[in-house]
Amino acid sequence: METNQYMEMFLDESHEHLQSLNDGLLGLEDNAEDLSVLNEIFRNAHTLKGMSATMGYTKIAELTHEMEDVLDMLRKEQLKVSEDIIDTLFKCVDSLEQMIDNVGNGESEDLIDVSALVSKLSAILSGKAAPAADAAASAPAPAPATSAPSPAPAAKSVAKSFDLTESEKSVIQEATSSGLRGIHLTVTLAETCLLKSARSYMVMNALDEVGEVIKTIPPAEDLEQEKFERSFEVLLVSPAEEAAIKEAVMNISEIEKAETEIIDLNAKPEPAPEVKLEKPVAPPPPPVTSSAAANSPAPVVNKAPVTSKSAPPPVQSGGAGASKKAHASQSVRVDIDKLDTLMNLMGELVVNKVRLEQIGQTHRLSELTETLEQMDRVTTDLQNIVMKVRMVPVSQVFNRFPRMVRDVTKELNKEINLTIEGEETELDRTVIDEIGDPIMHLLRNSLDHGVEMPEDRVKKGKPRVGEVKLIARHEGNNVVIMVTDDGKGIDADVIRRKAVEKGLFTQDEVERMDDADAVRIIFLPGFSTAEKISDISGRGVGMDVVRSKIESLSGHVDVETHVNEGSVFKIKLPLTLAIIQAMLVKVQEEVYAVPLGSIDSTINIQPDEIKTVQNHEVIVLRGEIIPIIRMEQTLFVPHVKDSEELFVVVVHAGESKAGIVVDKLIGQQEIVIKTLGNLFMGLKMFSGATVLGDGRIALILDVATMLN
Repeated sequence: METNQYMEMFLDESHEHLQSLNDGLLGLEDNAEDLSVLNEIFRNAHTLKGMSATMGYTKIAELTHEMEDVLDMLRKEQLKVSEDIIDTLFKCVDSLEQMIDNVGNGESEDLIDVSALVSKLSAILSGKAAPAADAAASAPAPAPATSAPSPAPAAKSVAKSFDLTESEKSVIQEATSSGLRGIHLTVTLAETCLLKSARSYMVMNALDEVGEVIKTIPPAEDLEQEKFERSFEVLLVSPAEEAAIKEAVMNISEIEKAETEIIDLNAKPEPAPEVKLEKPVAPPPPPVTSSAAANSPAPVVNKAPVTSKSAPPPVQSGGAGASKKAHASQSVRVDIDKLDTLMNLMGELVVNKVRLEQIGQTHRLSELTETLEQMDRVTTDLQNIVMKVRMVPVSQVFNRFPRMVRDVTKELNKEINLTIEGEETELDRTVIDEIGDPIMHLLRNSLDHGVEMPEDRVKKGKPRVGEVKLIARHEGNNVVIMVTDDGKGIDADVIRRKAVEKGLFTQDEVERMDDADAVRIIFLPGFSTAEKISDISGRGVGMDVVRSKIESLSGHVDVETHVNEGSVFKIKLPLTLAIIQAMLVKVQEEVYAVPLGSIDSTINIQPDEIKTVQNHEVIVLRGEIIPIIRMEQTLFVPHVKDSEELFVVVVHAGESKAGIVVDKLIGQQEIVIKTLGNLFMGLKMFSGATVLGDGRIALILDVATMLN
């Protein structure tokens, strides 16, 4: 088999199964009696083994096979879940991940030596298993429910065992009355078969060529998810002889037996016209048995337990009823570059639509305007779909952290709860790929240097168990991700002293800083408060890397801390590539765009309504004092003329509010956000730019930065 064409799918699905194994083992560690979690872990290991064997990666298959043996004995309660077994299985998952990464990089799986792990698993099996468990450990798959096919049942018992509906009985009666045969087929797979769902799929495909599948035992969904032993039954109608049907099935590899019998429902139906049977259209067979469906992780993780969450979706197989087509896949993998191209084309379409609208208004072309109204509805629906296709929940990043917290907590001998909130918050696919490392670094610092040892926490009157939270939420046109802890916080005086020792600032400079600015020194390159460097790292090690990565995504990272109360690291990521609604405003002769999601209201005022309080200009709006920002002064826009009437756009970012004074409100418009590029990275007040309908460029204001 040519495996190169399936490599990308293999890698994607393998990582999904590895994540599911991690989540399942965390759940098992928290609740060793949960048999459903154990079964889920077993299924993921079994699927990964089959995928690896199909692709020819024998070492990966060997390790997963040994894991499967141990898991099978745990399922059968021939072994008890212990810390040693859990730790060993975690090490196996880590080794599998390294081997799969090596394969993905074009290297050999043999670079990782797993002989010690295989020996350890074998020792677990031989040292703790009861004599009855030896046979189970040596078998590559669970024993079949029956060692030999049962005698051919009578016609009525077949109908009863398949639980046929009246419509299904009618189909068989009509088919047999028109010269076709009703066939009851029992298929038994070989004991060594690794890919049971793939073999059942191939059987269904072969049967579709010679007849019509009416029903299966177990149901098609269970066949697709390998929820059966070695045998399954099929009810079909066909013009072919029994021998031809047997031959079609036995030509498939890893099929041990195919037994048939003719079905007679003893019915006397009315004469019916010839039934024309339509074959279900089956999709091409996948190279692997399943594709894991990653749902959101459990929102609260205590020492990182998490509920197992991934169930392998089905491989396509024959229909479960005469009127049903083969179950088609409901998802497709798309290269991210294609989505980028689609987004760029969508952006160009929006720009040209706005241009056409301006032409229609300028020349008063009613027919063009009417056509554009319909075009506007279509493009709006299209851009919404394009945006949704690109957006994925942050759970895809967050679900890797419970395992990390579990490992670090054990290494540090600390007791820490990890709480995850807002994992359903969606973010652009390209950003998701980049934020994992910065968040991991912030979490490691909170675990290592933020949360104190249990004994120290008790002495301070704190709960023995520390609390670390990972929170995501939408805030206007930004996504905010926060890492919080209730640890010892960051002492601004310690930061000042270290900054002077390292020659980053003079004593006079640090003394003029307030505490918030002093704490932000931790984001400077080369700064660290750690007395010694560890694998986990102390607070401040590598924080400049975190800041650089976030800023490369046009984002912002900040910290708020209180000594002995804890710290909050806040990452704010703007939508760097999106189509949004914005308010276009004019300041003198310049046009700017304000994202609509950041706007509370717009008002018009007279110049004398602006008051001065403590050297800051403010206005009073519905009893609330709102500070104002004069765009002309803030952006150094050349002054051309004074406006008799001023317009104020009241904006917000988090809890902060301000009124932006502009000369004119142009109106609401869809805009395409374009990044400014590396040349303008220093312009913190702008989150991007957009092309207007007349071809001019308008800068998009970053409201959050303006209010900070």
